Amino acid sequence: MQKNKGRMSWKAFWLLLINPLTTAVYLMFLQRLYRLCQFGGKRRNIPILAGCLVFFCVILLIAIIAAVKKGRREEEQTNILKEPVLHNKNKSRWLYRGYMSVLLLFYIGTTLFYGEKIVHSASNFNGKLSWFLYERTHKRTIEISHDNVFSGGADKMMADLEQKLHMPEDLYVATSFNLHFKPDGTVTSLETYLYGKDDKGKLKTYLISYDGSKSNRAIVYLDGSVSEQDKDRKKLQPMLDILKQVNLEEAVQQWGEEEYGIVYYGVRDWENNTTGIIWMDLNEGKAKAETGSNIRGYTVSVYVPGKENEITPIRYLAASEEEEQSGSEAMSEDKPSAINPDEEFQFENGDRFRLNVTDAALGSRFYTLESSDDGGINWKVVNQDPFLGQTGVAAGIAFIDEKLGFFCLSHNGGDEAELYRTNDGGKTTEPVKLPYSFMDKDPDQNAPFDFPQMPYEEDGILKMVIGQGADGGQEVLYQSADGGISWEFVMENR
Repeated sequence: MQKNKGRMSWKAFWLLLINPLTTAVYLMFLQRLYRLCQFGGKRRNIPILAGCLVFFCVILLIAIIAAVKKGRREEEQTNILKEPVLHNKNKSRWLYRGYMSVLLLFYIGTTLFYGEKIVHSASNFNGKLSWFLYERTHKRTIEISHDNVFSGGADKMMADLEQKLHMPEDLYVATSFNLHFKPDGTVTSLETYLYGKDDKGKLKTYLISYDGSKSNRAIVYLDGSVSEQDKDRKKLQPMLDILKQVNLEEAVQQWGEEEYGIVYYGVRDWENNTTGIIWMDLNEGKAKAETGSNIRGYTVSVYVPGKENEITPIRYLAASEEEEQSGSEAMSEDKPSAINPDEEFQFENGDRFRLNVTDAALGSRFYTLESSDDGGINWKVVNQDPFLGQTGVAAGIAFIDEKLGFFCLSHNGGDEAELYRTNDGGKTTEPVKLPYSFMDKDPDQNAPFDFPQMPYEEDGILKMVIGQGADGGQEVLYQSADGGISWEFVMENR
């Protein structure tokens, strides 16, 4: 006699697995998954997501066990009752199909709805997920074994980075090379943004941040954007060659301070100012002092941070006739680079302001405010910290005139932003206070108006549109009659 092993009742399995309670938990799971991807909040969302997964596993196990048991009972009843009641069976079948069709449509609809939102949060820095993916693919941590500028030199510190990152042979400074060190030569910090082309001609960028007080590892962000304009004036190698010839320990002993710095921008123009300049020959060491109305060359400045006006920096300058000639040709042939409206503003006369990235941490950026009066060829720092210590991603810069301007800094993957104002050409800034939640009669706490766009002037009145960032697509209009100090709600655009 053949033993009856029983069979599984798929109908019972799906009825137990897909029920109103499971559907409600699935909806909650998608909502929490979207919030995690869009806004973060691991402590709030991950426990709930884990609980949902445990619930699904338990329901699945119960459904399998119950379906197997019911399958065995149905098989036994089939053996006893040779002719089942077809009327009841057909009616039950149609109810089952209708019930499952409704739930199936619900599952497909909610999955597509939240799936689109999750995909959106993973693209173009629109949410926390995009920042997480960016750091996973673009962030590197490199151990620095040579962290003393006296014994190892900056070139050995760079060698640690080049060995792990396989950096191009020819590197250029996109912003500056800024290194701080203690009286014993120990490097305390390094901030720089470098770029170059590999053997295949592909542009590589390296945003490097090192804090020796926290770790012996440097944080490097790869594959950023950079302008190659004027790159011959920003070669990194001349800085390394100059520092090989300089006795830094002897140079800084005269100051007796607790911290020293090295800064390098590439070729700098000093006009006829020879203060603190020591001429260097990249092949022979020190060179004879040169005079003239246009002193220019690769310049490495050694200084005391915070005391640049009290203690004159030592400026090691290397120049040759060939370098000066190439520098002059670059000055005459350069054309203004393309404007990024989130980071750069240009007046009709060609004068410019820009927000320049100096450091990055956890996907956020640190900026300085710089200005140029020669169409973007040469830049000078106007404000070391225009966002008053805040970090984020620049979301706009605009000037009404040479003095009055505004800057926007976004946070949380574009979820919200802050507006800053200057009335002295960027030398000082202040945050603009706006009652963001006042602009809706019945404001949605999950979708506030908290993403200001750049103010503009119309008939002598400043106007500004404020949106919802990643929260939604609604906008409202504000206006100011006192140069952006105070703002008045005008209307809501839906």
